[in-house]
Amino acid sequence: MYYIRIIITLSPITQIQDKSHILGIYSSPQRKIEDGLEYLRIGFEERNEAILMITNELTKNEVRNEIMKNWKISSSEELANLEKNSIINIKSSTEIYFSTKRIDRNKISKQFSDLANKAISKEKRGLRAFGDVKIFFERGYGQYIIEFEKSSPASLDFPMTAICAYDLDDFDTLDHRSRKILFEHHNLHLTNNLFRNIFDDSFSKNTNEHICMYYENGSQYSTFPNSFVPSLLRYLGEGLQQNQFCIYISMHNMEKDHLKTILDQIPNIKKHPKNNIMVIKNSEDYYINAACNNLKPFEDLKRQIFEKAILDNIKEIRIVCDIPNFLFRNIHFDQCIALEEWWDQTIEELNKNHGLNVSLLCLYNSNNFQNTPFKYHRYRINDNHSIVCDSEGIVHSKYSAFGSLKDKRKDR
Repeated sequence: MYYIRIIITLSPITQIQDKSHILGIYSSPQRKIEDGLEYLRIGFEERNEAILMITNELTKNEVRNEIMKNWKISSSEELANLEKNSIINIKSSTEIYFSTKRIDRNKISKQFSDLANKAISKEKRGLRAFGDVKIFFERGYGQYIIEFEKSSPASLDFPMTAICAYDLDDFDTLDHRSRKILFEHHNLHLTNNLFRNIFDDSFSKNTNEHICMYYENGSQYSTFPNSFVPSLLRYLGEGLQQNQFCIYISMHNMEKDHLKTILDQIPNIKKHPKNNIMVIKNSEDYYINAACNNLKPFEDLKRQIFEKAILDNIKEIRIVCDIPNFLFRNIHFDQCIALEEWWDQTIEELNKNHGLNVSLLCLYNSNNFQNTPFKYHRYRINDNHSIVCDSEGIVHSKYSAFGSLKDKRKDR
């Protein structure tokens, strides 16, 4: 029997670490401003940080009015004094990002570091910033902000914690490459101040994504783990609900009753055509050949996927595969990476040459990475995926430590 987990999650913005470079995506301008001000309030009132609000959504006086209503500031005179001493800083997007005819990346960065250093001189822990980047999209500089983000590390190297705030409508216009850059160059991802999750309504899985999902299991060698069953069922169930062609290729398919147990639990599976899901039962053949540096079975699978898509006029495909995990567990490191690279190339080929959108979920046991020599190969795994998440679907930076976003859980 598989067990249901009750998740008790603290507010993510109360768990933010110093020097975090955070990607924030907001469903509406109002939500963006409300969440931004709450994030800054926590820094000012609870973390002894100076704060910086950058936006064009409100005037400076409107921001001041919101602060006076909701923060522990007794008078407008006190607020004015805090602004004079650069403890509270309210700036428009225009004056921070477009104060000169040419966007000056060095000048923008210097403004941030100067304010952070001033905060330290005032005996604050550092600067907490909320930067609304909507103006870049309004002025047709969407790709510039991506390149700007690309030049920034996932964790900042001076005493500032920052949310780069994107409107969902603008984020949705970005191509796969741009989104990948944003995910790689921020160490925390939030949607409306909640941890970003691959199952969010705002999270598009219709694009070509190569997702690495780490699950926790008591042993490297135990059988099918309970920890990611709900996410696995949801991932496949969503695909069928959206009339996508779903493929399930797992070494656990060889276990007695595994397939029946999994398929019976997929929501409303009987309502969907049986030919919309393909189950690879001889998964051991794929594993053995991959371990022997032979990917022909996978090439044959790619051909079957393509033929099925053409025959049934399918444009969206969703795949779950755990064979790389078993290659890795059994110390076939190079073969594991070769297979992940093959998947990467296949996703790109099917999209560019045939217009197919492929979302691939690769499953890895995080316990495999705890000891030498396994742990040294973790970043090789992550670098071959566009998204890294845990068993609840919460998106992590490729460079964050395991357990850095761990929820408080209890099993029932």
